[in-house]
Amino acid sequence: MRKWLTGVFTAMLLVLSALPADAAVRTELDGEERDLLDTFFSNFAEAYVGSFVMNNELPLDTMVDFGVRHNIINRKYDLVNVNDGYWGVKKEAVEAAVYKYFGRSIEADSSRQYTLTNDLYLIPKASGEGVVFAQVEEWNSSGNGVWTGMVNVYTASSSFAGNVHGTLAEWNREEPQDVPMLTKRFSFTVTRSPSDPDRYVLVDWLQR
Repeated sequence: MRKWLTGVFTAMLLVLSALPADAAVRTELDGEERDLLDTFFSNFAEAYVGSFVMNNELPLDTMVDFGVRHNIINRKYDLVNVNDGYWGVKKEAVEAAVYKYFGRSIEADSSRQYTLTNDLYLIPKASGEGVVFAQVEEWNSSGNGVWTGMVNVYTASSSFAGNVHGTLAEWNREEPQDVPMLTKRFSFTVTRSPSDPDRYVLVDWLQR
């Protein structure tokens, strides 16, 4: 009997040691922390970053495309107004965005989608694109500086003016004509930024 109890106790310890040191679903997260995580992951969702797996080499094209799109969406004040038809995204701004969000230093170059000319990526001026945002659904801490979890990605029309941190019930009540649609789900792994302990960087992003 004592041997059996010892075995059970040992098995329980193994199970407990395998659990994340800190795990939470969306409703259990602090509101401010949850909103900050939503904003962080929305940077990747709105830039249409595709799946990549931790420890595999992240293609330069993926990082450049992210850096260009991030600047177009979030840093319009830093764009070069080339002419009536084109914006210019600075090479150094793309490199800075990649380092900030992926923790990787790169020498930006042309990608298959964006051509670098005289240290600028020329992007057609456009309008009317839909709103894309993410919401963190699961947040798990391993206790060793690595966090994993799941995010939902939503898409709405360009005229959507609702709360991107809201719920389906809230959207149906306040924006019934433009309720965001769940379009993708991603699992993720993040670590602390190599240059800012108050920030995260994305090291794994896999569509489910």
